[in-house]
Amino acid sequence: MVSVAKDELYRLIEALPDKETPVVKRFLEFVLIRSKTEDQAWLEAELSELPPYEWGPEGPPKGKPVRYEAGP
Repeated sequence: MVSVAKDELYRLIEALPDKETPVVKRFLEFVLIRSKTEDQAWLEAELSELPPYEWGPEGPPKGKPVRYEAGP
């Protein structure tokens, strides 16, 4: 199922003059490449050296303890 936003994009693209479609195509390709580059940067990021999180004066929120149960 196509979302409303994509339906609107299709409508707008169909309404474009033919001479403008290459510009839109290049822009959409740019957006896709940038998105993939950002995703790859996150996947390759070294996150083990992050500073500890600052919880503020109240400290970490209270929660239920986690219990490990071995099994299949």
